[in-house]
Amino acid sequence: MIMLSIIVTILAFAIGAPIYIGFAVGSMLIVLLDIGMPPAQLAAMYFSSIDSFVLVAGLLFMLAGNLMVYSGTSKALVNFLTSFVSQIPGGVAVATIMACAFIGALTGSIIATLAAVGFIMFPAMTDAKYSKGYSGAVLCSSATLGNLIPPSIIFILFGFLTETSVSELFMAGVMPGLLLAILLSLVAVVVARIKGFPSAERVDFRERGRLFIKALPGLFMPLIILGGIYGGIFTPTEAASVACVYCILIGVFVYRQLTWKNFVDSLRDTVQVGGMVLLMISGGMVLGKAFMLIGFPQAICNQVISMGLGQTQFLVLLAVVFVLIGFFIEGMAILFITIPLVVPAAISLNISLVHLGVIFCVSILIAGITPPVSTFLYATSGMFNINISEMIKDVIPFLAIMILALFLIVIFPEIALWLPGTMVN
Repeated sequence: MIMLSIIVTILAFAIGAPIYIGFAVGSMLIVLLDIGMPPAQLAAMYFSSIDSFVLVAGLLFMLAGNLMVYSGTSKALVNFLTSFVSQIPGGVAVATIMACAFIGALTGSIIATLAAVGFIMFPAMTDAKYSKGYSGAVLCSSATLGNLIPPSIIFILFGFLTETSVSELFMAGVMPGLLLAILLSLVAVVVARIKGFPSAERVDFRERGRLFIKALPGLFMPLIILGGIYGGIFTPTEAASVACVYCILIGVFVYRQLTWKNFVDSLRDTVQVGGMVLLMISGGMVLGKAFMLIGFPQAICNQVISMGLGQTQFLVLLAVVFVLIGFFIEGMAILFITIPLVVPAAISLNISLVHLGVIFCVSILIAGITPPVSTFLYATSGMFNINISEMIKDVIPFLAIMILALFLIVIFPEIALWLPGTMVN
């Protein structure tokens, strides 16, 4: 029954069914037919799986990201960051990557980052004579930084599913996120030199100062969020609440673009995406519990122990598997399917769950831009009317550097673990 459940779940993903439908069908096959659990108890499992205070942080960070888009905060930040690098080869692409890294540190959501940066930088890249496919590839790959640099929805979910400190996961994502932003920027510069993309005009200091003053309220936001978490002043959920209030205040009183209609639109967008995420969580949690009830994770754990793998060997093998299945399975599905199978084996090898969480996160981001099942490629294609085939060939250099970054994080765990080790207890 376990193999039938996995096959049915994967087939559901392959035919384009929503992720939560695949999880629901797979879990029901095990819980109702194999274990014999009453349907009422199955329904209770679905409800209890999302009855958590931690998940509130994810929804609030989504709301904060949407408020940034509607309030004008993201536009001010993007214009300021662009002023520093627009004159170098590939400068507009580098500015897009920098903006995604910074906006990602405020929203925790790839889609919010894609919208906040894309509607400003995509026209800027095409005006700079970049092809639509390459512009979309830059935007798609760099928007993934929105779920690695904290706050991160993926880290919140991983922390919830594995009972790992979300604050430590947030801090663990900082150095890998900066590393990935630098590597993506280097690729953008190299590609620009090869293709001969023109550089933009230099922005003078007076104009840069004006843009800085306008962006200053937004620049304070990561200091408030990450500084509060890092200093132990408030929890990630409280930080998300503060972020929402702060976005409302600067949107109404500073940028004066946050109207009542925009606020309602922000709530609507958050409910739509958040509802979908909660359905995925509940389905994935129940599927994971079903695997545990029939002893599947323990069987995998015993197999790993019998192979005699060390920590690094196990993580390298895991990274290879994640990259390969990312060609065929959507990133978030990888998270929910593999966590109950992988975590017990990792614990048996004394692997840090914080380090494992970063590996999961980067792997999910890679899966999101790996064709043919590439969620973020399709989202970018639809949002900016780009032919998907044009984007695929241009995203390959960025995909390759992200895979390199994944293996660097696996082999050198200090990249992820150094900053959490300095946190105030």
